[in-house]
Amino acid sequence: MDVTNTLYHILSRGNERRDIFLEDDDYEVFLGVLEEMSDRFEVDIFAYVLMSNHYHLLIRTNQKNLSKSMQWMGTTYTRRFNLKHFRSGHLFQGRFKSILVQNDAYLMRLSCYIHRNPLRAGLVNRLADYRWSSYRFYAYKSSHISWLNTDLILSQFNGKDSYKTYR
Repeated sequence: MDVTNTLYHILSRGNERRDIFLEDDDYEVFLGVLEEMSDRFEVDIFAYVLMSNHYHLLIRTNQKNLSKSMQWMGTTYTRRFNLKHFRSGHLFQGRFKSILVQNDAYLMRLSCYIHRNPLRAGLVNRLADYRWSSYRFYAYKSSHISWLNTDLILSQFNGKDSYKTYR
């Protein structure tokens, strides 16, 4: 369902649960595609985590283009990944999954869920040590990237009714 000005939890897994990132450069390429998608389709990105075989995003669509933007992102990354690794065929396991974010309580739980993925998987002992997540931009405001919007989540700590404010 494509709706204007709506927050979504987006996730997608590698085909047959295989890795979608084989080396650091793959993560960088995906982040570049994510930035391109954000600009091209006017999608706001609030949180992300890239795991070896899947990813999670917290985004907002500003137009009725969720399917179109996610299809473009998946196809573009797959094409670049396949060219680099001399492979062909599907990279992702079916269509991406999208879950509507309908209130502040879920928004905060979702942000924590997304950012804690590397910890739950046992990849790091501290979230700040995981490079492929937006966590460190929230925790330390380190080397902010222009396409990541941290205001919505950080406003939750100010006691504002932010879900309604940022819709």
